[in-house]
Amino acid sequence: MHHVMVKLAYLMYHSPYYQKTKLFFRALFEDLSYPYKKYFDAFMILLIIVSISVLVIDKTHNVPAWLIDTDIYFITGIFIVEYVLRVWVSHDINHSIVSQDTAGKEPNFWLAFKPKLYYMLSLPALIDLIAILPEFRIVRLLKLFRYMHGASSLFDSLVKKRFEFLFLGYMLFGVTFTFGSLFYLLEYGVNDKLHSFLDAIYWALVTISTVGYGDISPVTDLGKVLAMFGIIFGIAMISFATSVMVSAFAQRFDELRNQDSINQVRKMQNIVLINGYGHLGATIAKKLKQQTVYEPVIIENDEARMHYAQEDGHQIIHTDTASIKMIKALHQKGNITAMLTLRSSDIDNIYFILNAKSVYDNPAVYSRINKNELELQYKASKVDGLVKPYDAVDTRAFHYLANHSRQHKQTIFFFGYTQKSSHICQELKSAGVKVCIYETNIEHIAMAKNDGFDSVIHIDQFSHEAPDIHEGIVVCAMDDEAVNIYYSITLRAKGFKGQIVALSDTKEDNRKFILAGVNTIFDIYEESAEQFVEMIEKNANRIAA
Repeated sequence: MHHVMVKLAYLMYHSPYYQKTKLFFRALFEDLSYPYKKYFDAFMILLIIVSISVLVIDKTHNVPAWLIDTDIYFITGIFIVEYVLRVWVSHDINHSIVSQDTAGKEPNFWLAFKPKLYYMLSLPALIDLIAILPEFRIVRLLKLFRYMHGASSLFDSLVKKRFEFLFLGYMLFGVTFTFGSLFYLLEYGVNDKLHSFLDAIYWALVTISTVGYGDISPVTDLGKVLAMFGIIFGIAMISFATSVMVSAFAQRFDELRNQDSINQVRKMQNIVLINGYGHLGATIAKKLKQQTVYEPVIIENDEARMHYAQEDGHQIIHTDTASIKMIKALHQKGNITAMLTLRSSDIDNIYFILNAKSVYDNPAVYSRINKNELELQYKASKVDGLVKPYDAVDTRAFHYLANHSRQHKQTIFFFGYTQKSSHICQELKSAGVKVCIYETNIEHIAMAKNDGFDSVIHIDQFSHEAPDIHEGIVVCAMDDEAVNIYYSITLRAKGFKGQIVALSDTKEDNRKFILAGVNTIFDIYEESAEQFVEMIEKNANRIAA
């Protein structure tokens, strides 16, 4: 017998037809993305409605015999077949036996059958089994949860809060029993509506639930005081139960909304997946929309950024980062042209790249790099392209400043030796252009001096006065854009007639720069977005060729 079971397990394990059939039914029962599942669910819901309708109508009217026979034999037969198939696909016994045998172990059939037994004893499986019996046809109403994904999802979310509901149940039992006992001791023999201890428990539950039917009410003063305390306890318990249910439902609604978004994404073409909807993500998405060739899909968790993306008319996936499961779900139809990860955290970006690369062999994944010293880690993750936002404008800004300085023989004054400007300053210094740096941060001043700059002037960050500069070129490159705008408008107010250039990394402030008298703006995110779009187009052209 032992040998026969092992041989049978190998036969099923290596049978393509058996495995294909099992995968078909498993997808039909469990895979929400399977195209035939919605038709199967609709069919089963219709059977349940017909069965319950026959049961209800038969109580008051004469139902044709053929309809009752259809319910008892045909519908019940389908439920029997479904139950057997669900038990079959719930666990792969043959896989367990073969894996034990190939490992050189004596197959333990109990270990192989135990997961299937656990499934048969689970609540959904027990409901399926009981619903088969014609005498318990009313139980078939509970089967609706299997086929109505939204309702079953909400039920699952409540199951996850079982600790809170168990605590609430214990508390409800204790409070009801205590108040019922006290009410019985205070009112029995005095209250002509109270005939038994069960009546007292019934009164306590009705009072604590704040339903208050009024069929039993206290007649003694102590009984009335007890009822008031019961109402107070009841309000507190209802508030607790409501908060637990709201939190569970809110979490599940996010998951349902995500599933709906994923379903919408599967219908789209030429998708560019954008992980992070900051200034750079918004700029790229806008450019892609204008081209009308690509459809940006945003992955974001921040509520404010999600709101902005929604206002801009983009499809949104609500998650903090893209897991392997999420990427598989999104890439299932093969309609994603490229993936961009634009998080301000390099760790999050690298994690996204590795997930994407682990799911598919050749996905086009491009990333923003925030710290240049991590470039080796990015390359090790096999990223297809990197964009350094603060280096994106270096070349254009350098040529503009160098040419303007040489033509007019002017000094370039940098307000801020920051990530925006340090590399440009060094390039200009190497090209022989005179550079003067104004900085409020002591550490940045030390960095500038270590990089060989002699003309570094410390200005008080709390001062409301800008340095007196009468001619030359001023470059606003402080980390705080509000400070840059303030210095720009102050210089103009003092009569400065020269060029004011801004290195901007906050797109919303560009209009303020113009109003403050800035002549030229080098938008870091605009330049970076152009590079990303160019990489996407090159990849699309390469695939087309």
